[in-house]
Amino acid sequence: MDYLDLILPLLPLLLSMGLATYIIPRILVVSVKKDLVIPSRTTKKGRLRVPRLGGVSLFPILVISLGVTVVALLMCSRTSVIDRESGASFVQYMFGMAGLTTMYLLGVMDDLLGVSLKSKLFIEFLAALLIPLSGLWLDDFHGLLGIYDVPPFFGIPLTILAILYITNAIPMLDDVDGLASGLSMMAFTVLGTMAYLGGIPLVMVLCVAMVGMLMPFFFRNVMTRRIGWRNIYLGDTGSLFIGYVLSFVVLVLSRLGGTHLPEGIMMACFGTLIIPMFDVLRVAVTRLINHRNIFQRDQNHIQHRLIQGGMGSMEVLVTILVLTLFFVVLNIVGVWLGWNLSVLFITDLFLWVISQVVISYYKNKNRDLRDDG
Repeated sequence: MDYLDLILPLLPLLLSMGLATYIIPRILVVSVKKDLVIPSRTTKKGRLRVPRLGGVSLFPILVISLGVTVVALLMCSRTSVIDRESGASFVQYMFGMAGLTTMYLLGVMDDLLGVSLKSKLFIEFLAALLIPLSGLWLDDFHGLLGIYDVPPFFGIPLTILAILYITNAIPMLDDVDGLASGLSMMAFTVLGTMAYLGGIPLVMVLCVAMVGMLMPFFFRNVMTRRIGWRNIYLGDTGSLFIGYVLSFVVLVLSRLGGTHLPEGIMMACFGTLIIPMFDVLRVAVTRLINHRNIFQRDQNHIQHRLIQGGMGSMEVLVTILVLTLFFVVLNIVGVWLGWNLSVLFITDLFLWVISQVVISYYKNKNRDLRDDG
């Protein structure tokens, strides 16, 4: 192997990790001085106030990491990184970057000033619309639920809905230390590996850079109680940013099914996000049944239910990450072995329902114990 091949994953990983490690403490100082914090858990020293602007660092770090990596490879005459990408792919990347910039600015406004729900959804819709306008949309289900070729009048709205769905699922995880960053790191690791196998190095570099910049967030939030560091939230800026990048990468890789990757790779891609996607759907259905606003936040997400079942925050983190890893392995094995996608989807749904039944059992048991006590 040419030693320059090691630069492709290592340079963006180390660069984004180093930049995030340097920038996060500076954001903490500014957030505390400007009182850009939100109340969190109660400690012996009082109510802990956590900075919410961690996500502000993600976009510039990503741009620097990608730019420096591509320039370094071009300077080393590794033009194959660019040559492999077609003109259509370049258009998709440019539209994706425009949408990502829009989503990032929306998150910054929401974290600093607050944005009304209608305005937020409208701007998110415009950002999501840019991706199918670039020609990237779900045009083939590869037999999932008996569907193969998908016409544009159905595939384009479905793609927009999928982008909005994934993008808004990630913010729901940003209230347990390390959960949003940990689950996203796992997803980007799997997707980056698929991008490498599929022969799209720029997407692989994107995923590697995302993993690198999320590592310091994960370490800080998980280890904060042990080493005395202040933890930090990604906020809407970070979580919307991560969700949009995830949706873009999933769509890019899903289009490779049956060509550069196994047919039905879409299921393996979406399998990395089964936990937040299924959980958001369950919560929305529950709110509709109870005649409540589906956009009104409550304490009914999976992490809240696990806490109500008696788990601590670290146990919740480990449980959800292990459950995510299980679904990731199941879907990758199923796709690579050529399982029927409808059967694989039903299996995912069945196992998810079983997990919710178990969680409900321990939640109700713990509630009964508290009532008896």
